[in-house]
Amino acid sequence: MFRFLSKNIYEVDPDAFGLDISDESFKFVQLKPQRHGAVRLTAFGFGDLPKGAIIDGEIKDQEEVVQTLRAALQKPTQGKLSTNHVVCSLPEEHTFTRVVQLPNMGKAEIGEAIQWEIEQNIPMSIADVYYDWQVVDLGAQNVNHLDILISAAPQKLIDGYVSMLRACNMLVKSLEGESVAVSRALVKNLHTDGPSLIVDLGATRTSFIIFSGSALQFTSSIPLAGNKMIGALEAELKVDHQEAKRLFYDAGLDQNQEGGKAYAVLEPIVKDLTEQIRNYIVFYEGHAMHEHVSDAKRVVVGKISLCGGVSNLNGLAVYLAMALKIPVEIGNPWANILKEPLREIPGLPFKKSLSYTTALGLGLSGIRKNTNYAQ
Repeated sequence: MFRFLSKNIYEVDPDAFGLDISDESFKFVQLKPQRHGAVRLTAFGFGDLPKGAIIDGEIKDQEEVVQTLRAALQKPTQGKLSTNHVVCSLPEEHTFTRVVQLPNMGKAEIGEAIQWEIEQNIPMSIADVYYDWQVVDLGAQNVNHLDILISAAPQKLIDGYVSMLRACNMLVKSLEGESVAVSRALVKNLHTDGPSLIVDLGATRTSFIIFSGSALQFTSSIPLAGNKMIGALEAELKVDHQEAKRLFYDAGLDQNQEGGKAYAVLEPIVKDLTEQIRNYIVFYEGHAMHEHVSDAKRVVVGKISLCGGVSNLNGLAVYLAMALKIPVEIGNPWANILKEPLREIPGLPFKKSLSYTTALGLGLSGIRKNTNYAQ
């Protein structure tokens, strides 16, 4: 996967902790590799950011963010950070990820062709972005072209994050789009037999990620998420924020809980979310240019995985499965960390760990060596 700004920074590729930053909060984890490929969680923590310090992924008040981060990193919820090297998330709404096809060619030629592809596929001038790319492993498939996964983000955005992290006395190992980190956490061995949709439900945004084979194929995000749903409960039921959160998670979409009052408020919003998911699936299935299937087969999204703290909404997976007629599961953010069937560790229960999905994916990147990336 991608590691913005990671090329040739260090003579020795250092281990790093993962830091997931959103508009309202942040989470961080440090993983340690063990013998025989095992991985152990050694530290984790979280914190809330001052309102307005980050808006729509853009840092507006660096000093506030730095002060809040520094305090939290010094006192994790569990364990202690043993490194100041960091892999940090970039906001999904500002990161562009695409798969493009190129004729078979050498590495130097790919580098030149990529620049043209970026101009054609990303709605920004190449002079204003940092970009990265990698050749998608197509396994044993006999194809006469290359699939190239491209990711790019605005230079101004990245420079702001790097400045903020350095002010926190952190050494930036890499920056990654949230969808890349989420996929690394949820997709077992980073491979699927067909297209699978990941729906990452956060407080302020919901992201849609389609992963197929060994690569991301499609990403998008919308500003429909937990805060809107909880806010609707507050307004419609005339309750305070804490009671609205309780109703959201405990009653949710269960019509038999609390007299169905939470369901009545939430169902129209979730119905809208369902339609958004259906539209993205239909679009992808009709425009999947990089699925290598025979003419007799049709590209079909076969599974939906939910993650993010809002995926704990009571009844959400069942509602979506019935409405979309597609299997829906709660994703396992420990899929590439813990041995099956383990799904949690002491101090970080499974439901809580769903909100750490991006941070865990970043943490995995932090202990992987930089050997398979475009230079």
